[in-house]
Amino acid sequence: MNSLGAQLLDERLAKQRQYVLANTRARWGFVGFGILLLGIVKVAGIGAISSWFMLAFAAIFAGANAGVRRLVQRAPFQPWYAQLNLVVGCLLISAVLFAMGASGHVLYGAYLIAPLQAALYLERRDAWGALITNLVAFALVTAVAQVAGHGWPWSLYVQEGLVLVFACVALVPMLAQIIERLRHARGVLGEIERGDLTRQMEAGEGLAADEIGYLSVSVNRTTAAITDIIREIGKQGHALAAMARELAVSARDLQTASQEISTTTDHLSEGTERQRQLIVSGREDSEAASGLATTLHARAQEAERRITEIALQAHRRGEEVSRASTYLMNLLVHMDHAAQVAIELDRESREIGKLVDGITRIASQTDLLALNAAIEAARAGEHGLGFRVVAGEVRKLAEQSARSAEEVRTRVRQTQGQIGRVVEAMQQGREAAQGVGSVATTVQGALDAIFSDLNTTVQFATSFAVETENQTKRMREVLRRMEEVAAIADGAASGARQTSAATAHQFASLGELTTTSQRLSEAATQLAQTIRRFRVNGGGPSPTAE
Repeated sequence: MNSLGAQLLDERLAKQRQYVLANTRARWGFVGFGILLLGIVKVAGIGAISSWFMLAFAAIFAGANAGVRRLVQRAPFQPWYAQLNLVVGCLLISAVLFAMGASGHVLYGAYLIAPLQAALYLERRDAWGALITNLVAFALVTAVAQVAGHGWPWSLYVQEGLVLVFACVALVPMLAQIIERLRHARGVLGEIERGDLTRQMEAGEGLAADEIGYLSVSVNRTTAAITDIIREIGKQGHALAAMARELAVSARDLQTASQEISTTTDHLSEGTERQRQLIVSGREDSEAASGLATTLHARAQEAERRITEIALQAHRRGEEVSRASTYLMNLLVHMDHAAQVAIELDRESREIGKLVDGITRIASQTDLLALNAAIEAARAGEHGLGFRVVAGEVRKLAEQSARSAEEVRTRVRQTQGQIGRVVEAMQQGREAAQGVGSVATTVQGALDAIFSDLNTTVQFATSFAVETENQTKRMREVLRRMEEVAAIADGAASGARQTSAATAHQFASLGELTTTSQRLSEAATQLAQTIRRFRVNGGGPSPTAE
């Protein structure tokens, strides 16, 4: 109610502001009419009106009217602005009456304008205040006119004042009552506008035999009809909210079930797809294994052929090794013979060395004898000169023989060293030949073992080729069966995808249904909140709207 009272107060102030603005607009016409009337009176000689008075009248009241209008337009409206407007209008009428002279009192009816307007646009007390203000102004202008010497008697003032009072007593209460009833109706309609449908027009006012009374009866009937409609809407809204909640719960349950079905279908689809992929992979592996088995079979046959060739080559190499072993034995015999020859040669070279040693000793003794001969020739003097020459030659021959014997000794020693190395090399060769013979014997045995193993390998390769051929046949059969299973898996995967798509479409539809149910529930809740604004009984909002 406080907000409603503030709204009504704002509306009243707005009405007063509009009333003042309308008066200021109309007052321009009154000012012009007053100037025209004063001009006519002056021209007709009814009264002596100064031109300065007319100019002052026009300037003062035009400025006052403009000031009041500007004040109301630019400043926040205040209630005393209406009183100021009444005072300006009262002074304008009084100025015209004063200018009219002795016959100016005939225009006293203009004083009724302000009280009647106040009764229509302002409060009842404002109307009576406007009447009192006008009576005071009429008395003042009567007194001023008498002082000026062209006034009218106080008896006329009393008579005309009583007429004003009687007219206001007759009209102001009637107008004020009409305004109050309209204001009361406006308040009731404001409360109804705010949702209080229990508010009714008063019985006394509602039964009045006038248009406002009939309007009150129509308002009460309209309010009662709206109350019944609100009650019915509240019941239907309550039922709609309950239905929406049930529908939302059912939709959520169905959506949950569809979600589970969709999840299961997705898992099934994924499993089927995985199975299909595994089958495809297995088929590819089987194809690869079949190809590998075929390749192994071909390679086994090739291995059998090559192993046979290797066995034959090993047999031939064994024969060659046997022949090489025979050659080595013959070489060993020849090396033994050469070794004996070398030993004999070494013994002969040793004998030569002994001979060279004897020659060396002879040369040394010859040299010694030549030395002794030279000594003796030197003792003989001149007679031993020829002997001395012979001794010198013998000495030279002995020295040359010694050198030759030394060279022979050196060559013999070198020959003995070479013969020793040859004997040693031949000994090592004999040992190596013996080792080669042993190795050849071992190689012969190994080749015989290899030949035996190769024969076994040939037999294994032959059996492996047969097994790989059988395995290839079995792999081809497995491949054919896996192709059949893959076709079945493709059909199952396609069906699972279709089921998943249908479930997803159904889930989307259920999601839309859930959303629609939620929106319907929200709309029902909002409708209930809207209905809750209205009071359809004395205790508050309708219980059906709760």
